[in-house]
Amino acid sequence: MNIVIIGAGPAGVSAAETLRSLDLKVEITLISREPFPPYSPPLMAEYFLHGGDLIYWRGKDLPEKLGVNYLSPKTVKRIEPKAKEIHFADGDTISYDKLIIASGSTLYAPIKRKIKKVKSDDPTAGFHNFKSLSAALKIKDEIKAGKVKTAVIVGAGFIGTEIAIVLNEMGVKVTQVEMENRVMPRMLDEESAQLAKQFLEKLGIEIRLNTKGLEFFGEEFAEGLLLESGEKLYGDLMIAATGVRPNVDFLKDSGLEIEWGLLVNEFLQTNFPDVYAAGDCTEVPDRVTGERYVHAIYPNAVEQGQIAARNALGEQVVYEGAYNMNSLKHLGIPIMALGTVGGDETLTFYDGKEVLKKIYLTAGKITGVRLVGDIDNAGIYFSLMVQKKEVAEFKDLLLSPRFNMAFLHDRSVVAS
Repeated sequence: MNIVIIGAGPAGVSAAETLRSLDLKVEITLISREPFPPYSPPLMAEYFLHGGDLIYWRGKDLPEKLGVNYLSPKTVKRIEPKAKEIHFADGDTISYDKLIIASGSTLYAPIKRKIKKVKSDDPTAGFHNFKSLSAALKIKDEIKAGKVKTAVIVGAGFIGTEIAIVLNEMGVKVTQVEMENRVMPRMLDEESAQLAKQFLEKLGIEIRLNTKGLEFFGEEFAEGLLLESGEKLYGDLMIAATGVRPNVDFLKDSGLEIEWGLLVNEFLQTNFPDVYAAGDCTEVPDRVTGERYVHAIYPNAVEQGQIAARNALGEQVVYEGAYNMNSLKHLGIPIMALGTVGGDETLTFYDGKEVLKKIYLTAGKITGVRLVGDIDNAGIYFSLMVQKKEVAEFKDLLLSPRFNMAFLHDRSVVAS
């Protein structure tokens, strides 16, 4: 059997590893549009700051170790599910027995672009994909060469904030523009966001809230951002980061069902039975709320890649849903967001300075957690949340200094 995987990010790689671990004979083809070994976009920030080979988190020789046919760089132009064919931009065509689409996502912002002439490969044009190593390396080179000293980032969500921290660490003066009244508005409540903003401002990042960007403008590249107020912000680098857009444009005439991302059933199977999807390009339900959307984070991509692979081999593994979580701890900012904001009851601890903890309960179970300044118990809260454990009888101790894993084991609350 010949299984083709489009995309060599975390979802694609986990799919390839799972396939090979379960079947030593299956023919695997892994496709990447970039001229690098498979790498991990979540490690882009660490790579920017420290370099090294950590970004190749499975090793540069992964294709050889797995015995897969690695096509790189190779851009998929379209697929024909009925004919089971993949057509490339260079005119090549390959066939498959089973297909796993793990094409990832791209940063975007719904802002007009008034650039008279722009080169698509110019990193200072502001239209790059920061999740792409090719684009990121160009930006890094520009910074090292002293050509990028200021940056304007549209969007103060988790991704935009991560980019801001990295650029700031590299000596770039960063201004973030956010149309909402707080940073990371989709993940943090107002109190948590206020503390997060203080952490960021201490680093030297300028944050402009309640500010809407209308248009990138410039002659040959993006030189500035026009605000709704009429003010113009200038910078050497313009970055659009209000969200992520699934990479599904090449599938628009394929017959696959697509809304924001690819639609799949509980087996991560598309409306074509031999085509599966995993990772940032896929819409899946939230494990806690059941709401369906694109959950673009590393752990979800890895798990989906594994399940898609197993089902492509003929298993019937049900995907239980994605986790909604994000963290900036790896960049030195102690912030963790798990699940949703709001519930029947809110438990709060605030030390009056830099530590704020909030736990949201619904029907006696944790449905959301927001931690700023102290994230030590994040793993415990996460386990309780995803296992949907009843915590009502000890809820008053959840934010106590005495609350820890030993406490839970004494009560046999968390599964081993």
